[in-house]
Amino acid sequence: MDSSTIKARKSVRTFSDKPIPDEIMAKLEDFTKQDTNPFGVPITFRFLDRRRDGVSSPVIVGANTYVAAKYRRQEDAELGFGCSFERFVLLATSLGLGTVWLAATIDRKAFERAMGVGSDEVMPAVTPLGYAADKRSVRESLMRRNMKSDERAPFESLFFRGDFGHPLGEGEAGGLLGPLQMVRWSPSATNKQPWRLVVDGGRVHFFERRTKGYARESTGDIQKVDMGIAACHFQIAAQDAGLVGTFMKSDPGIEAPEATDYVTTFAISGEVSGA
Repeated sequence: MDSSTIKARKSVRTFSDKPIPDEIMAKLEDFTKQDTNPFGVPITFRFLDRRRDGVSSPVIVGANTYVAAKYRRQEDAELGFGCSFERFVLLATSLGLGTVWLAATIDRKAFERAMGVGSDEVMPAVTPLGYAADKRSVRESLMRRNMKSDERAPFESLFFRGDFGHPLGEGEAGGLLGPLQMVRWSPSATNKQPWRLVVDGGRVHFFERRTKGYARESTGDIQKVDMGIAACHFQIAAQDAGLVGTFMKSDPGIEAPEATDYVTTFAISGEVSGA
């Protein structure tokens, strides 16, 4: 997986009836048994069959296979889930398969029953899995248009230098331009794009811009899951750019806008050109 896979990923809600070859399913299953995330949160994946397990989504057409995952409640659980599940999505993309993050638009009770979700566990999201149909359904086309799925907020409104009073332009990002661009193109619930990143020398601080209604008992904080997706993209693109670093808790104490909370920091070893 690399930045080219991030760029290639598109949400798919309309699927063909082409079966997934056994060798591809084997690769995906192996991944779910071995993958880890930088936040140290164990994630349990399960492959589900629409008919056998009685799972479905009203916004999905033609998919017979779904993948769900869950975690035990703990610190940084949503971050770890977002990172691990997005890594799975990107692997599926690299293998030619279509996916889409689903949280609200599913038969949640059926999925949680099929996953055996316990009282101390959370299943934030699932994805259908299969080959994209040649043509999107009318419903999918309308959903993409209404959510403005192909649009992103301006670079300068998402990324900052030193503090939130100094927007960071693309021309000022230097060696961090690629990682920041991949964060900007991360998928998010209803395309709210909650990430706000402050570049502070060799440290990049991740903040969550919260929107009311996205944190629930059944799903956890979905926008923090989105932050995990953004962290995944940043880490992959940083590796592509030759930047070595780790995620850590290092709250810089920066005064943040209303409803904006510190989440995590990516600490880079060595110098970053132009940053």
